[in-house]
Parts: sequence; C-alpha cells; structure tokens
Amino acid sequence: MFAFPSSFFEMWLRWHAYRKYKRRSRHSFNRACFKLISLMRRLPANSLIIDAGANVGDVTAYFVGQGMRVIAFEPDPTALAILQRRFSGNDKVTIENKAVGARAGHAPFFQTAAVRTGAIYQTEWSSLDRRNVHDEATTSVEVVDLVAYINALPQKVSILKLDIEGTEAEVLEAILDAGVETKIDLIVAETHERFSPELAMRIGALKERIAARPISNVELGWR
Repeated sequence: MFAFPSSFFEMWLRWHAYRKYKRRSRHSFNRACFKLISLMRRLPANSLIIDAGANVGDVTAYFVGQGMRVIAFEPDPTALAILQRRFSGNDKVTIENKAVGARAGHAPFFQTAAVRTGAIYQTEWSSLDRRNVHDEATTSVEVVDLVAYINALPQKVSILKLDIEGTEAEVLEAILDAGVETKIDLIVAETHERFSPELAMRIGALKERIAARPISNVELGWR
C-alpha cells in the first residue's frame, strides 16, 4: 500500500536529492508526489478529488484527512466491500462502484484466483484488461466515460489520481483529446507499460505528447 512521506520537508529533501539521480522511475514518482503534496497545501478545504482505482481507500483516506472531498471509483467487488465499510457515514466520500474508461458501457472484469480466497492485496491487480495473472472474467462492471463525468460535475476537479491497471492510456488519450486536463489542477497516473508492447507504445506516445506541448500538470510517474 502507498504511504506518503512523514513530512513536507522530508518530501522536499527527497525530491531535490533524487533530481541528481538517473533512475527515471523514482525521479518521476518523486516529482509527481512533490507536486501533489505542494498542491494539497494550497487547496481550500472541500476541494474535489477523483480517486480512480481507489482500491481499499488508502489514498482516499489521505485526501479526506486533509479536508478534501473525494469521489472514489472502485470496480473490484472485494476491494469495494472494504472501501464501503471504511468510509461508511463519511459525507466527504462518494463511492462509485464503477470502472472509468474512454466511453460508457459495460465490460468484463478480471481478478486473480487468489482474490476469491482472501488475498486482498491482489485486488490491486484486478483489471478490465486481462493478463496472464487473471482467471476468466467472473463479473461485468459498469464503465463510466470519465471525460463526460468530469464535464458534468458541478464542482471543479482539483486532482485526478488514476491507477486503473492498464486502461490508463485510453483514458489519458480521451482527456487530452477533449482538453479536460486544462480544467484540472493536477493529474497523477500510474502507467503499466510492462503489461504489453502495445500499451508501452501508447504510453510512450502520451509522454511525447505531454512533453511537446508542454503540459505541466500531468504526471505519469505515480505508483
């Protein structure tokens, strides 16, 4: 599970130290984390955050602890049950039992066999995108068109966190195509290039697109 650094000063030191390193994945994560924490310090209470791929709610809990409102998307039924118990009665959290995508509809949803025998940590591997770790699809989930969803909200989204296990490319492409990134202060996304050569090519193209414009509020180094 993700854990934030113990203090803003610690994060600041780590970020400036890691700038000198050539380990790009660590550098990218620290940059994303630094931007997120810096922004959180400036946001007013009750700013709106979307946690897409909330899992059992560790990052949601951090946002709520800082006084923010969170819309938490989680399609995995096992993780969802924990998420719902954890935030039951909390009016700062809206839980959406749905996946996010580039278009609305329904899609098969894949889990590992171990999830159904109690391996909660493997819910982090559940996905709309089937891989060799997954069993046959055991359920179908509703998929929300994230661009349309954001555009319909009555409140500005300050932060969008994407950790959606391989479907982030299509969502990010849709966001950039529609210009929705200009309406959000910060987007942090975990990318999963290792899942397939096709996904690696799409993420590579997104990185080039972000660098070329340039787009400074989209960070693909989350993990």
